[in-house]
Amino acid sequence: MVINIIGLIWNEWNIIHIARHDITQVEVEEVCQNNPVIEQGKKGRLLIIGFTFTSRAITAILDPEDQEGIYYPVTARPASRRERKIYEYKKSGGEN
Repeated sequence: MVINIIGLIWNEWNIIHIARHDITQVEVEEVCQNNPVIEQGKKGRLLIIGFTFTSRAITAILDPEDQEGIYYPVTARPASRRERKIYEYKKSGGEN
């Protein structure tokens, strides 16, 4: 799946929520800009699996907004072992 992430909508709630998972706003933005793997999630949301510029594996859940390319980060957390395997599989040429 390929999407164009133009921007993320941040507010106090989602910044505080991802901080509980020891993730920063900057890290989520880096993952979105650093050629992530994108999976379809629940409720029309997207799972963005990728790495920060410091090689930290993160999964972010984005909710698409009405304007194309704009997303609301619902949450973000360190990528699980399963998610890292999905990332490696897809980046090595596995099916999308």
